Amino acid sequence: MKTCSSHLAGPWGRCMGSDCGPGGSQSRAVWCAHVDGWTTLHTNCDQGQRPSNQRNCFRVCDWHKDLYDWKLGAWNECVPVSARTFGAPRQFTCSGGEEGIQIREVGCMLKSDGSPAEDAICEYFEPKPRLEQACLIPCPQDCVVSEYSPWTSCSKTCGTGLRNRVRSVLVPPLFGGAGCPNLTEFQSCKPGPCTGPEGLYSLRVGPWSTCALPQTRTARQAKRRKGKGQGLRERGGVKDPETRELIQKKRSRNRLNRQESPFWDIQVGYQTREVTCIHRNGSRVVRK
Repeated sequence: MKTCSSHLAGPWGRCMGSDCGPGGSQSRAVWCAHVDGWTTLHTNCDQGQRPSNQRNCFRVCDWHKDLYDWKLGAWNECVPVSARTFGAPRQFTCSGGEEGIQIREVGCMLKSDGSPAEDAICEYFEPKPRLEQACLIPCPQDCVVSEYSPWTSCSKTCGTGLRNRVRSVLVPPLFGGAGCPNLTEFQSCKPGPCTGPEGLYSLRVGPWSTCALPQTRTARQAKRRKGKGQGLRERGGVKDPETRELIQKKRSRNRLNRQESPFWDIQVGYQTREVTCIHRNGSRVVRK
């Protein structure tokens, strides 16, 4: 039975070269190791999987210190340690805050144009800055509001009116806390019955009738023969001059629409309703 062997590689050596810059080279040791850890012949390992023992590198010189430097990214949002460790936030009672972690991107760059460079160039002069740091996530702060102000005076001196009271925000919601409730409340109020003319009469409005189409000119002429009063009753009782003027305007607009386009056939109808003035004792009052 054949035992397994695999290649092992040591760390890269120092970048060597006669010139400063990208013309250097690095080397490392690569050997074939037995599964038990001892070194064996190279032929016992698959040569197609043998890693390279040399590579090109940037040979750093002292004067490169003025050309390269670390580029530090902004710290991201503080993430709870529990979410990073367990994959989801754990339910707990917050007291003083929760421990978290922030991360950022750090890379070596060329100062002249900000292009990225190998980290080894900057590490030659200064260790790489840390990528993580501890942070504290404050506990959620719910909205805090003041007490209500006294009720305002009623909006009416008699009958039914409205009054209101308000409160203000003392502490806004922070860090995912509960939002603020309504800041204004309304309440109906009745200072007393109205005794003046305003309280003696009221309007009673009936329902709208069904929409009726205006009659043709021939039909109207026939109705006129039966009398002006009778004609008005058959036309739905349209006695208000403003209503008649509105119907006339709609009819004129209807005729214009038919003249401008042969595809339209618009018919304008009208609705009526009864509005009655009622005394407090229930009797009807003739409108003047």
